[in-house]
Amino acid sequence: MLGRILSLYRAFNAQARLFFAVIVGLTFVADGLVSVLLNLYLLRLGYGTEFIGLVNAVGLLTFGLASLPAGILGSRLSPTALMKFGAILCLIGGILLPMAEWLPPGWRELGLVLPPALMFGGFAFVFVNGAPFLINVVDVAYKHQAFALKAAHWSLAGFAGSLVGGLLPGAVAGMYGWTLGDPEPYRITFALATVVLALSAALALRIRPLPRKAAPEPSDDVTERNGAGKSWVAPILMLIVIMTVIRLFQVAGSATAMVYFNVYMDQQLAVSTALIGAMAAIGRLTGVPSALLTPWLVQRWGNIRVVIGASIVATLCLIPMALVEHWLAASFGYIGAISMMSARYTAFIVYILDLVPRSWQALMAGTGEAAAGMSFAMMALGGGFILSAFAFRDLFLLGAFLTLIGTALFWLYILVSKRKRKLKPAL
Repeated sequence: MLGRILSLYRAFNAQARLFFAVIVGLTFVADGLVSVLLNLYLLRLGYGTEFIGLVNAVGLLTFGLASLPAGILGSRLSPTALMKFGAILCLIGGILLPMAEWLPPGWRELGLVLPPALMFGGFAFVFVNGAPFLINVVDVAYKHQAFALKAAHWSLAGFAGSLVGGLLPGAVAGMYGWTLGDPEPYRITFALATVVLALSAALALRIRPLPRKAAPEPSDDVTERNGAGKSWVAPILMLIVIMTVIRLFQVAGSATAMVYFNVYMDQQLAVSTALIGAMAAIGRLTGVPSALLTPWLVQRWGNIRVVIGASIVATLCLIPMALVEHWLAASFGYIGAISMMSARYTAFIVYILDLVPRSWQALMAGTGEAAAGMSFAMMALGGGFILSAFAFRDLFLLGAFLTLIGTALFWLYILVSKRKRKLKPAL
């Protein structure tokens, strides 16, 4: 497998490899280290699940809200310039996060909400504009491999960040005589993470705009066959809306697992920080082979079947997480949901970008990531209130049910679109 990965790297130009490096650095911090430690840090500062849900919801909502303008601007301006802006925004958020604890009461809450929001907002600009950038950097024959590598880098960096996030606070606490029940080890870990963000921002500044290509014609799914003069803008916009709604439901289960896995393990199951980090790291790591196998699965089964299959498996993985109150069951559910998320994303993003012409790809990617961010935000904020009245079991079951709805909507869209294509020649 290593030989295949290296051969793929040689197939991509230097700018694509530079983009992968930026994704690794940002994901290491935002999706790995911070995702493991932020909730634990807030718990050590004395905050409850309602405030934790609020902090996560604002950050994820910012990701969703920033994704839409990131896509719109990316279709009009240079996607590379917006990626650079996003990387710098992530760095600013990373610098501010460890400073929040020093603020006076009242201001400290704002200081804890704002930095993650800046990081997630910046990450949205990188992630959204990275999709159309990457699909136009590589040869069309390697597009599935390119997005598989992107997802693999995402998972591998998340693995490393989760592992470091689980181990580094203990090492810091041992050096200074603190315990893992104190907030100081987590704050210092966040401060050290800014070095990685600074390197990522420096690499992002080296990405150069690509030469402009002629925009391809709209795909058959969005063109009108009855009259060449009719506008295809409305069908494209409708298609974008449909895919946005599908993605909103589709990622809800994974969102619930990612946001509340560490809280569930810490508060409900009393698991150590190191074990939480290790399980989160394994979950990220399994996303690497899952992503790298996706091009082979797509070649054998097609994008549609891979998307539906991965969504169904992710839903099933959440069931033991909800019904069996044991850290092994919780870890199994989390790991399964995260690994399937990599496969589903790789197949789904290529599928939806191929549905629209190049000039619309940034908007399609932006609305999709906006939907994902909104889904994460709703599950984070709603989860905090649900846990105040119900149990973790109810929250995880709700996430599984919403993912199942998204899968059904995608399947229904495929059935309707196939039927329309069959009817068109007879019109």
